[in-house]
Amino acid sequence: MKKTLFRQMITYMMLFCIIICAVGYAVIEFFFVNYYYAQQQQMLLVRTNEAAAQMDAGADVDDVIETYYSAYGVSLHYLEEGVDQPVGMHGMMGRQGAYVGMMPENIGKCFVTNSGQGMGMGQSQWLSYLSQTQDGGLLLGRVSFGSMDSVVALVQKFFLYFGIANAAAFVLFAFFFSRSMSRPLRKLNAIASQMGQLNFSLCYEGNRRDEIGQLGATLNLLMTRLENTISQLKGELSKEKTLEKMRAQFTAQVSHELQTPLSVIKGYAEALTDNLYAAHETADVYQILIDEAEKISSMVDDLLNLSQIEAGAYVLCKQQFSLQEMINKLHARYRALTDGKKIHVRMGLPDGGAFFGDRLRLEQALSNVLSNAVKHTPDYGEIFVTLAAQDEQIVISVENEGEPIAEEDLPHIFESYYRGQTAVRGTGLGLAITRHIVSLHGGTISAANTERGVLFKILLPR
Repeated sequence: MKKTLFRQMITYMMLFCIIICAVGYAVIEFFFVNYYYAQQQQMLLVRTNEAAAQMDAGADVDDVIETYYSAYGVSLHYLEEGVDQPVGMHGMMGRQGAYVGMMPENIGKCFVTNSGQGMGMGQSQWLSYLSQTQDGGLLLGRVSFGSMDSVVALVQKFFLYFGIANAAAFVLFAFFFSRSMSRPLRKLNAIASQMGQLNFSLCYEGNRRDEIGQLGATLNLLMTRLENTISQLKGELSKEKTLEKMRAQFTAQVSHELQTPLSVIKGYAEALTDNLYAAHETADVYQILIDEAEKISSMVDDLLNLSQIEAGAYVLCKQQFSLQEMINKLHARYRALTDGKKIHVRMGLPDGGAFFGDRLRLEQALSNVLSNAVKHTPDYGEIFVTLAAQDEQIVISVENEGEPIAEEDLPHIFESYYRGQTAVRGTGLGLAITRHIVSLHGGTISAANTERGVLFKILLPR
């Protein structure tokens, strides 16, 4: 990572340097030179006119010429009217070139003059401007092109050195910056790599407050959430495997439960077909067939109800009804079963007023609880059914005498497909459906062992 980051930084810095140098060269070549020469021309015009004004004011010519040359680098040559030779500071060579430019047609103009003509020496060029004094004299101001070219060359050389120094500084900056960036990034990369292998032992421990620090904090948060999610998924997967196992057991159990009444129905139907029963016996046989068919219908209804609950399609049709009346009706329905086992049902049902809910669903839920109580109550045992109001809740309690539920089964008896360690046969659906119905009404159901047996308690909001 370090080499990659360093190379990227070097590349970006070099591109930046190249762009800066190219822009600087273009500025010097196409803007600065023309701008500098224009400024020099403006300066020459202003200074020459100033010198002419001072001469008109009576200043000494030699003093003015010396002052402007030393202060501004402007070479002045003055040609008094009626005099053949101009006065200047630079000898005959300069004066000779100046004399050539002192033509009346050049007054008020900027032009180029040469010096060293016909002397066998190198010729130099001057940027010149001719002004006229009030007494008719001519004042020629000149600035050497050579000095201006040297300034331009100096600027170009300075920019070259400056560009080289910047490039070196950029390289050093890229080196140290990339190194300072690569160390925490290597750590973050190691953490991310371990996270990819589901190893959460590493974490970011830096105290940076920049984007790298924020990335480290985000990785730590992500690692914590991912670890928790994986733990939850493992738990859910374990539950799913257990549920799948229970479903397989349930399928086998339901197949067995369905096979028994079907075999009974088939046997009695064949016997009726073969006229094996007398006329007075057929009524009992038909009743047996009806009972076995109701068993099959009940199991199918339970399967359909559980399927609707798991699919979220279990709908309640709520209305006002009396819980006391509903429980009395259930008691009357189960009286034949309780009388057959010599079970006594004790009822404690004060008038609780009207309740708003789905009567058929709650009747089904309580029926499952009563049926379960009847199955597990021994002969000559008792079942206690009570209805009471506590604060903002209605409490329906069903307690039966008999063997308690195994402690390891208590947390699971309301789960789908679960069958505890009991000799009583069943599909393991009734209590699960009951829990869902009570939950849809905003209530809860619980089971607990008591001194007499087992107590089921349903809590419903008033």
